[in-house]
Amino acid sequence: MFLDNTPEGDRPDSFALPSYRQETLRHILLGDYGAIVDGISHLVSLGYCDRFAWSEPIPTGRSGEYISVMTRRRGVTRP
Repeated sequence: MFLDNTPEGDRPDSFALPSYRQETLRHILLGDYGAIVDGISHLVSLGYCDRFAWSEPIPTGRSGEYISVMTRRRGVTRP
């Protein structure tokens, strides 16, 4: 269907994509519901994260205790 008019000497030997890996960091807030909401708001106001990055606070089963988690990933290029 397509004809290759490129002389054999002009073709690259291989094509390698850059190595791309991700590092993961999880933040866990554990405590009273209000304290978790305030902590998330503070991190958002500092520009560290977006509100939607955090899970909704859910009860842990202990009286008055909640947990919320945020996962951050960053790309790392390694040789």
